[in-house]
Formats: sequence, structure tokens, C-alpha cells
Amino acid sequence: MSALPADPPVSLPAFAARFLGAAHALDDGTPLAPLVLSGIRALTGFPEGSGAQWRREAWASAGLLRDELSSTVLTLNLRGAPALDVTADAGEPSVLTLRQLIRHPVAASAPAVRMCENPAVLAAAADVHGADSAPLVCLQGQPSAAALTFLRHLHEGGATLLYHGDFDWGGLRIASVLLRRVPWRPWRYTAADYRAAAPARPDGPALAGQPTEAPWDPDLQQALLQLAVRVEEETVLDVLLSDLA
Repeated sequence: MSALPADPPVSLPAFAARFLGAAHALDDGTPLAPLVLSGIRALTGFPEGSGAQWRREAWASAGLLRDELSSTVLTLNLRGAPALDVTADAGEPSVLTLRQLIRHPVAASAPAVRMCENPAVLAAAADVHGADSAPLVCLQGQPSAAALTFLRHLHEGGATLLYHGDFDWGGLRIASVLLRRVPWRPWRYTAADYRAAAPARPDGPALAGQPTEAPWDPDLQQALLQLAVRVEEETVLDVLLSDLA
């Protein structure tokens, strides 16, 4: 485990060939794969799960890539590469692959970059503000290897990263995983913001799942336990879009 997390990310077969002597030693169904995945979860704090998609993202959390083209990150109005410049001029979202980011790193082009959890936020920003929207990166759930690589480039280039996600236990876990890999500040993602949004959702979905902490705001966990209402990003779109104007 001393070789993990891999930085920069590498393909899983290449890693297995180098350290285990066989390119397919960590394929699904091999004896070593679940053992190494368990160690990765302990190392990175990646949440428990199952299925092919979960395994791909779990490997990626430690920089091991099952497919450098399938790992992507969704952006809006970021610049620094020809493809990004074209879509930013048009105010349209752009999708970058991990392969692109590794081969052609993108430097920070804005002093602050906001991040969201759900694609609906980025789509709404493109619809409402277009080319005038503030720069935005969408994680689309758990941060992929492409997202982590891109955000690390932005941070190292001097950009301040601001994050918002769903107010539920899953959202807090995603944010915590991200915080362990890339420094960020909350974007309307504190206990005060949750308490302001939750009363407007008295009949909203009940909070469910295993509680978890919020290292960026210790009061947020207690606020969720007290109000026990799930507040998704889509329900606070107006507020987020006002910040992106």
C-alpha cells in the first residue's frame, strides 16, 4: 500500500504489472482485488458500496484507472485549453477525459472556481447565464480520477475552490472524500446554510442512512440530526444561480 495513492494516476493493469508482476492481477474476480480494494478504502476513506461502477471509482480514488477515457469531469466556463476556450466562448458545458488532463494539464484560468455535486446545477447555470456564468466544475457524485486531477491542477495554479453538495449523509461523505484530496472552502454548504434551506422543505424527503461528520463545519452534522430533512442541490438552485451570475 506504500505505492498508493498513485500520483499522477496510472492505469490499473500497468500498476498491477509493475508491483505484482501480472497486468491482470487486480482484475475483477481475482483473489487480490478485494483485499487491495479494502486497503484502498481504509487509506482514502472511500465509502462502502458494490457494483462495477463503484469498483471503478474506488480504484480511481487511489489513482488507479480502469479506463483513462471513461473517467471524465464536467466543466462550465473554464479556460486554458483549446477545447475549453471554444465551449467557454459559447457558454456551453465541456467534458474532459483523464487522458486529456494527464497529457495536457490545464492551468488555473480564474481566481475562484465553484464546484457542485449534481449535473443539474451546471446545466441550469449554462441555461440561465451561458458564457456569463462563473466557472463551475461538477463532480457528478463521487469525485472521479479526472475530477481530482483537474481540481489539483486548478489548486496548484492558485485557484480557490468552493464546494456545494447535497445536504444528506451521502453528500457529506462525497465532500469529505474530496476534502481529503483537494483543499476547498464551503459554498453555501455550512450548518447555517442548511438551517436556512431546510425549513422551506417541511415535507421534503426524510434524512436516511448512517450519520457522518463534516470536517469543514462540525456543526453541520448536528444540524442534520436535529432537522432530519434531506435538501438536494436542485431545491436551492435559485440561490446557487445567483452566486454564479
